[in-house]
Amino acid sequence: MSSVMKKCIIFVDNINDMKQVGVEGIYHAILLLSEAEQEDLYLRMQKKLHKSQPEIVAYTMMGKPLTQKQYMQEIDLGLRQIERGETISDEDLQKEIDTW
Repeated sequence: MSSVMKKCIIFVDNINDMKQVGVEGIYHAILLLSEAEQEDLYLRMQKKLHKSQPEIVAYTMMGKPLTQKQYMQEIDLGLRQIERGETISDEDLQKEIDTW
């Protein structure tokens, strides 16, 4: 592995703190990499970015994105509300809607 590639890997590892990494210098360093090294670096960056951004699996009625963990928490909350009897009948819901 070339020293340029090592510097690029350090950049990928610190991609979330780009102020400490000279982006312009890394850009020029990437241009010096072989095609295979550039491909390897690209794959490393994809993996790093994918890990740092949780996958969105659902959205709330208001459009808020939810990760799988948040989605499961919402489901658990709803099930607990049902167990406690915190529900509303169709008829009562319709009466409430009619007042809007």
